[in-house]
Amino acid sequence: MEKYNKRYPNYSHFWQGGDCTNWASQDRLHAGGRMTSSQKHAKKHFWSGNRISTKRSKWYCKRMKSTFFGARKHWNYSTSWTTVNGFYRYWTKTKHRPHFTTTSFRRVMAHVHVGDVVQLHSKKDGWHHTVTISKVTKHMVYYTSHNKNRIFAPLTKIKSLTGLSRTNKMRVIEMGI
Repeated sequence: MEKYNKRYPNYSHFWQGGDCTNWASQDRLHAGGRMTSSQKHAKKHFWSGNRISTKRSKWYCKRMKSTFFGARKHWNYSTSWTTVNGFYRYWTKTKHRPHFTTTSFRRVMAHVHVGDVVQLHSKKDGWHHTVTISKVTKHMVYYTSHNKNRIFAPLTKIKSLTGLSRTNKMRVIEMGI
């Protein structure tokens, strides 16, 4: 967890928001999800040189060589790979995965399975964090995530870690593995 997978970019820089959805996308890929083809005309980010697609039907992250002497590597990725709302729209609207939104922590605990994705909402930040369910036992559900690196962390502790209060929402995307 401390070392990030070098096959994918690390978005945990302050100007990019975080790496949580990138991590969930990597989980999904390694659980059998298939990337879509990259978009040839994705917009080039002026500062990083990365090519970014906002198309809802695309979900990918690929390394590409720079045309600038071939020395620097750039990334070609979709916002559905890297952003909380993009990931949600791709998996629920394009791929039609079952999902639900709730304020009931008990409902989440009772209905999630290993591989499911839980996204968190706060009044201050909107939909802002993505975690993957990594273990379910008779009495506890555990998650794994990036940003605040966690591996097999009890889901019951997520409220205190993220500032989630009882009035805020969670959404579950049933991924099934």
